[in-house]
Amino acid sequence: MGERTILASFYSHGEAAKAAAEIHSRGIEVAQVDELNGYSNNAQPRDAYTISGKIQSLSSLTLGAQPSSRDVGILLSADPAASGMAGDPDGMIGRNYLLTVVCDNGLVDTAVDIIKQCNGYT
Repeated sequence: MGERTILASFYSHGEAAKAAAEIHSRGIEVAQVDELNGYSNNAQPRDAYTISGKIQSLSSLTLGAQPSSRDVGILLSADPAASGMAGDPDGMIGRNYLLTVVCDNGLVDTAVDIIKQCNGYT
């Protein structure tokens, strides 16, 4: 039997985690929750010394971003959220929790029903 991947978005981590737990209880092994945000934090963190002026960029201070280069830091600092005056400090508003499920074709309907009961969108 083949497998399918289901991607579902949620407004809260709690709803996504509840759906993942329920899906796991049905015997589906792969159900993972991730948070989406507009800023990559994949670069190696560098020490920032605000008083001495040794900082990567404004985005490091206000967004918690770890820009991979000076150019990336400048671009991230141009985001309205970097000023601290934006309404959403995470840079994204809405369904920013992603549930990824991999299951047999026969269990897809069950997983989708659970996701919908937990206020998820597929």
